[in-house]
Amino acid sequence: MPKALSVLRQEHINMAMLLDVLDRQLAVAKAGEQPSYDVVKGILDYFLIYPELYHHPKEDLIYLRLRARDSAEAKSLADLLTGHEDISLLTRRFARATVDQILNPGADQWQCFNDLGREFVDTNRRHMAEEEEQFFPLALRALSPEDWTAIEAQVTDWEDPLFGRSVEQRFRSLHRMILDLERGNLESRSGDAG
Repeated sequence: MPKALSVLRQEHINMAMLLDVLDRQLAVAKAGEQPSYDVVKGILDYFLIYPELYHHPKEDLIYLRLRARDSAEAKSLADLLTGHEDISLLTRRFARATVDQILNPGADQWQCFNDLGREFVDTNRRHMAEEEEQFFPLALRALSPEDWTAIEAQVTDWEDPLFGRSVEQRFRSLHRMILDLERGNLESRSGDAG
């Protein structure tokens, strides 16, 4: 499998794990308890940075090469890739709702936080599934080894700042919180809003 596709699939796995963690925080909020806003904020920080600046541009490179190779097939995927803009807007709306909920807790803000959180999780999961089922298989069939080499030569940064070999400073606390959550240790700190 080409490196670019392998990396993108791993990034989907990583993002799905973050969506699972966020899903658990939304369930805590729905149960009437305060979620860990540190965890929610950290996940949103990641989704505001990494997919938009690193993940989606890699997919766009593949799409552009695919469009040059087979424009009819690529045309069927155009909506899928323009969905990146919609996801970016949704991420910003959910981040704003999260800030509003933290700064001014109340029924209206909680409902907005919960609704946008659900939409964010579901939209990202659906989008990644469509890419895995439609886009990646088509690219694998249609692109030549030379195409993949050209794509990979254009990518300047393969390292994920949260899941890579070296966790970037800005994501270290999220990394620790996720590890704590996975071990069940964050439950007693779920009210931290810091």
